[in-house]
Amino acid sequence: MSELRADDPRTLGGYRISGRLGQGGQGVVYLGHTHQGAKVAIKLLHASLSADPEVRRRFLAEIEAVRRVAPFCTAQLLDADLDGDRPYLVSEYVDGVSLREHVARQGPRAGGSLHRLAIGTATALGAIHRAGVVHRDFKPGNVLLSLDGPRVIDFGVSRLMDGTASTGRIPVGTPAYLAPERIKGEPAGPAADLYAWALTVAFTATGRHAFAGGTPQEVMARILYGKPDLGALAGRLRGIVDACLAPEPGDRPDAEEVLRRLLGQGAAGDVLTSGAMAAVNPRGVGSGSVSGVPLDPGSGFVPGVPSTPGSGSVPGVPSGSGASRVEGGSAGLDTVAWRVPAGGRVEVTGSRALARLVEMSGSVPVPEPEPPARRLGRPVAAGALLVALAVVAYVFWPGGDGASGHWAGSVAKPSAGRVFPVDIRLADGAESRMRWGAGLECSGVLQPTGERLTYEVRQVAGDECRPGTLRMRPIGDSDQMAITVTRLGQREVTYSGKVARSS
Repeated sequence: MSELRADDPRTLGGYRISGRLGQGGQGVVYLGHTHQGAKVAIKLLHASLSADPEVRRRFLAEIEAVRRVAPFCTAQLLDADLDGDRPYLVSEYVDGVSLREHVARQGPRAGGSLHRLAIGTATALGAIHRAGVVHRDFKPGNVLLSLDGPRVIDFGVSRLMDGTASTGRIPVGTPAYLAPERIKGEPAGPAADLYAWALTVAFTATGRHAFAGGTPQEVMARILYGKPDLGALAGRLRGIVDACLAPEPGDRPDAEEVLRRLLGQGAAGDVLTSGAMAAVNPRGVGSGSVSGVPLDPGSGFVPGVPSTPGSGSVPGVPSGSGASRVEGGSAGLDTVAWRVPAGGRVEVTGSRALARLVEMSGSVPVPEPEPPARRLGRPVAAGALLVALAVVAYVFWPGGDGASGHWAGSVAKPSAGRVFPVDIRLADGAESRMRWGAGLECSGVLQPTGERLTYEVRQVAGDECRPGTLRMRPIGDSDQMAITVTRLGQREVTYSGKVARSS
């Protein structure tokens, strides 16, 4: 992070700005703070939004789609403001360096850390594409490495630039990571993201671009007419990368198929849930593997994470400040560090997502994002009408509360300093179930209590797994829920987090 310049804004909307996180072709990214002090990342875009009503309508639709992206290995969009000459987007703050910076400093990755990087980024693209969004600028600089795994940022932003900026004959995006069809000026679909994903994995494995050239024009020419240099990349991952670098978009596998191949064809349950688990857990489902993918527990790629679990200290925490602990494997991807200062509250280190989960559990206040209708500049009357229609649809949705479907996400348990995935399947007129835990080893049947979106967790199976009460609350739209679970016989919330509907 760098200091603000003289011409940088000090506030945007209701956010205070304290520094620069980076700058690129699309705009400047600032470190912002809510009124409650929570950190956010704010991207102030270079281009102003076109006055063309059709362009504005398309961008509004894109923003709404981006907000529906499930929280699997992504930094979620929290807010957007289209008023004024320069729109800005507000997303979760991820505390970590970019993959590009990390490879430049520490060299290529191999073994388990390379596989986890591939799994986490493919999981993110799967979630993005499932919401009907195309990233359009996937590259190592848009992958951040945090304590809870790789996080993909800036998805959907390029759509605004295509609609508002004059780009000449060069398509919007980073030239070195453009798929052949994009260089030819053809529309960008999900397959273009998989091409960029393959180039990103190859860069991570070799430390250089697969179509290296002296100029952007030379790189693009080699993408169109040359063959990729994948260096020592071998085995199953090389085959997957090769498939994603097929010149024709129709010949490339989609993100979820890539993820199935990475995890093994026998991966059970929702593939995005399995991918999110594998991306942050070096130990995986079994000893030394994740669904058949061998892992190297000593090759983590998160810088600054202790290599010895249980070392009894947290980086940057002076000794004697209170109890502290580091828990997790030596690779660092499933490592969570926390401390309890003398007379203070539990403090957990990690990405913005981890901090947000802890906040939702009650450790610190959580800023609720303003309603999309207000932040996106819609007329008040139209916003009120939409809210009213949403309420009517919610109350009279066929089959009850309208929450049926598959929900997946993660929760935090501050008392133990843990974050783990949760998988919920709600069925109208049939048995509903929930699974949770690092390996989804806990399971239980959900019995409605009569109170909307509240369920008793019964018939619980699994070691150290307990019955309790699940409460769900819609946030933002009908496809995202904040959840809390309270163990049977207790009053305080045991763990809390957020889930998104994937089907």
